[in-house]
Amino acid sequence: MGITIRLGGAVAAGVPVLVLVSMGPVAALTGTASVAVWVVSAAVGFLMALLFAELAGTYPQVNGGVAPLSARVLGGRSRFLARAGQWSYWFGWCPAPAINGLVIAGYARQLLVPDAPSWTVVLLAGAILVASVAVNRLGLRAGGRLQLLLICCVVGAVAVLFAGALLRGGGPRLGNLHPFAPPGGWTSAGGWLALAGGLFIAGWSAYAAELALTYSARYRHGVRDAVRVLVAVAGASVLAFAVVPFLLVATVGIDRVTEDPVVAFDALSRQAVGGATAAVLVLLMLALLLGLNLIAIASSWTLHQMARNGDAWARLGRLNRHGSPANALRFDLVVNLGLVGVVTAITGGDVSTVPIALLAAANVGYFVSMCLALAAAWSNHRSGPARRLITLRPGLARLAPLLIGFQVVLLAAAGHAWGWRNLLVGAAVLAGVVGLAHWRTGRSSPGPQPPPSLPACWAPVAIRPVATASAGASRTAGSAGSAGSAGGTARPGAHPGAGPGRHGQPAGTGAWEARAR
Repeated sequence: MGITIRLGGAVAAGVPVLVLVSMGPVAALTGTASVAVWVVSAAVGFLMALLFAELAGTYPQVNGGVAPLSARVLGGRSRFLARAGQWSYWFGWCPAPAINGLVIAGYARQLLVPDAPSWTVVLLAGAILVASVAVNRLGLRAGGRLQLLLICCVVGAVAVLFAGALLRGGGPRLGNLHPFAPPGGWTSAGGWLALAGGLFIAGWSAYAAELALTYSARYRHGVRDAVRVLVAVAGASVLAFAVVPFLLVATVGIDRVTEDPVVAFDALSRQAVGGATAAVLVLLMLALLLGLNLIAIASSWTLHQMARNGDAWARLGRLNRHGSPANALRFDLVVNLGLVGVVTAITGGDVSTVPIALLAAANVGYFVSMCLALAAAWSNHRSGPARRLITLRPGLARLAPLLIGFQVVLLAAAGHAWGWRNLLVGAAVLAGVVGLAHWRTGRSSPGPQPPPSLPACWAPVAIRPVATASAGASRTAGSAGSAGSAGGTARPGAHPGAGPGRHGQPAGTGAWEARAR
């Protein structure tokens, strides 16, 4: 039995809190116009979610999210493109647990041991990553319950802060939004380049509703539940990305928002409850842990499906007794621990400025995968199977090429905003990952997939025929058919007039029904 919509939605509820990772850098780059940047980026993410919903509804048997779905469409034309899209997607999300872990560890050090050396952050980050894997290897139910607890704490605390600030007379002031323009103004080239750079980083958070599709096969009602969660999370993200940056900028001012999120939320807490820095640190740690847990779950299920497709190493496609892709979780853990170690060695233990540079580099892979996924969604709408769960209106589907062009423009302009070195590092690492994966997994198309190995906690399924009129007619003529011209003898219990089917099951014209014991 799969997970409920409530638990699936709780897992995906970490999407809106991803704004905390990049809200400060986006505000520093675009000024008060960052409020508009988040609204536009969230609206684009919602449109992309609708396109991906149609793609998921066309292939309900494909798990792992938009990357394996796009590979299903693109694989018939180019196995390399299919693999490139999947590994680009993995590269776009893989460093996120390390980023969130480093930020959480920095807050924990500030709260618990402020005088400890800087390398303490590395040890704490490693412990956080290991703890996340330990919980998620127990299955989606365990991870979903943890997410549900975290989202209740985070949403409740944020609501109290904003409501308290409003009741104490320290609510939003529109004067804090003046002048509402990017640096250099709306008519300057520098202002538009800054906006493009802001949209590039904001897209990593605002497009993330698609993560709800990474475990679509684990819902009780399959892809139908997944699509409902996808649309709900995309709508909630539009609301969160529009309201939270606006309220923060209007309440505490753009100067505080451009700094660490602790500064902005601490200023908000002073207006709401007279100051509670420790509570703010705990709130931000829980919110970032919510995002970390979501990405760890999503990335592992993507790797699991890639392995089953033949586009990643076969060991990553195995499930443990809890129905969790434990090998994929461990693979991501090793990569992220290595990433934390490399970052620490490069920076000499000072990791305070690392997250945004690492995010900019990884975002190269994410935007490449989104362009390929949009191309797959457009191709599927035009020439895919006629039978699908959702069919978009032609006018909405035609937005896919425009959205691809939009992403390409943002990717081209990102180097000006976030440094060409960061983007070149991201492109080089991405090329190495894709090239190595393509070489290791071979150039041939994958063969037929084996049936999934169900965990012990899932009920076995018995297949039995349901009699139909045609089946009754076959039984009527059974004695004659069994002694037919070939002189064969009917096997006891075999369906008359039919040979043995796959896995020893009788094949015939009757309808077949699966019933759980």
